[in-house]
Amino acid sequence: MAEFHLIIPASGSGIRFGSKTPKQFLKIDGTEILILTLNRFLSDKRIKSVYISAQRKYIGKIENLVQKYSIQKVKNVVEGGNFRQDSVYNSFKKINCPNDDRIIIHDAVRPFVSRKLLNNLLAASMDYDCVVPGLKLTDTIKLSNEKGIVIKTVPRENLWSIQTPQVFSYIKLRKAFEYAIRNKFIGTDEASLMEYAGFKVKVIEGELSNIKITTRKDLILK
Repeated sequence: MAEFHLIIPASGSGIRFGSKTPKQFLKIDGTEILILTLNRFLSDKRIKSVYISAQRKYIGKIENLVQKYSIQKVKNVVEGGNFRQDSVYNSFKKINCPNDDRIIIHDAVRPFVSRKLLNNLLAASMDYDCVVPGLKLTDTIKLSNEKGIVIKTVPRENLWSIQTPQVFSYIKLRKAFEYAIRNKFIGTDEASLMEYAGFKVKVIEGELSNIKITTRKDLILK
């Protein structure tokens, strides 16, 4: 039976948040956001190992947090890269598992994912190369030129705002990474690497509450 392995890219610098401390280390109700995020996964027995990517100067800090909270499933904290894709790949390379295992990739600062959504994603991942959660767009979408002049209104019926966690076939994701590296392709998420490599990506309904903490307003909302 396939097992699951979690990668948390936590190399953010906090610039957009407006803080000298990266937002994954800020606290909500006394607990670091990174730990709150990890706690959403740690109790799930299907998840066998966890890998975290971070800037070199914060690796020790994360290792101390892992020890403080006695998180046994974290197997490695690795140095991140210039892009999210590089950071995830650095963790991915540390995973040694059967080809039919599944890889979960989740933003370090998305600490409100529900058990229901996680269950839906893990179940669907048994039938697809890649499964991602998303929210259907409800606003009117317009395409403009570089000067801000509208070119056209884009039909929104099949448009989604994509979230994490995203779940992948280990062997297919490995092939997608290798293909992207050979072709010097940089994607905004790992699902885009799968698309680029020709694999099918399945989107299922996400959750409004599954926000990514990007600005201080996001903390106020919660």
